[in-house]
Amino acid sequence: MATTIGLIRHGVTEWNNLSKAQGISDIPLNEEGIEQATALAKRLSSEEWDVIFSSNLTRARQTAEIIQQCLGVPLFNDERIREINCGLIEGTTEEERITRWGANTRV
Repeated sequence: MATTIGLIRHGVTEWNNLSKAQGISDIPLNEEGIEQATALAKRLSSEEWDVIFSSNLTRARQTAEIIQQCLGVPLFNDERIREINCGLIEGTTEEERITRWGANTRV
């Protein structure tokens, strides 16, 4: 029997809409992100899933919890699968990064 692994990105946050780097900054889902997670949960409910693993950051955890409530499977939160720490660039837009550190700055 084959194992299927699905990778899901968290729903939208206000920082996503503002094009700000998030990294490990603990930004929650906005209303659109909650709607996205809810729609995905409904789509996944027609499939068989055994477990959910999620970062412990709020946006990932909220997304996973919405899906978990629909699927009724165990959910495990683990800080080891967080996004990377982006240091000083967290909370900045690309324009701000270019102004501060130059055009070769990448997230």
